Amino acid sequence: MLRLCRRRDFFYMLSAALLGTAFHFLYDLTGQNPLAALIAPVNESTWEHLKLLFFPVLFLTIAEYFIRRPLPQSLFGARLAGVTAGMLLITGLFYLYTFLIGRSFLIADILLFLLGVCFTYVLSGHLLRSCRRADPLVVFLGWFLYVLLFFSFTCFPPDLFLFYLPAEPVMDLAKADAFFQTI
Repeated sequence: MLRLCRRRDFFYMLSAALLGTAFHFLYDLTGQNPLAALIAPVNESTWEHLKLLFFPVLFLTIAEYFIRRPLPQSLFGARLAGVTAGMLLITGLFYLYTFLIGRSFLIADILLFLLGVCFTYVLSGHLLRSCRRADPLVVFLGWFLYVLLFFSFTCFPPDLFLFYLPAEPVMDLAKADAFFQTI
């Protein structure tokens, strides 16, 4: 029988889903505290909602390291690859289904988040079992870069489709043309 996820990973997967759900309301529950804004969504943009996956996985990975004491570069490297893939999956499938249907649905968004959490832990669990070493500097810089990007783009969001609110057009033709001319 194919085992997608170890029991130990299932606990962290479930915890990440619950923590991510709680983070969705954190900014408003704290009275729009600027510190909460760094780790919780401040608006309904796709970018801000990726925090719901990223920060719970980061915090749980740190906790897992102190609880289990695995090789740090293996654990943090596998989880970094997993959370990257999870965020790409959420983003790609969100834009695919909203393009095909023409709008987003709350239930689909919730299911995408849960799928992203599962994908993150299944992939990172597989990588953790099969790959033992990762360059510690690359792993640290990867996590640091994500944190820096989330913090920076929360305060200064660029004018790109990933940062638009759902009520705004995903990308109008003029912006799409300008975007592809820069490539």
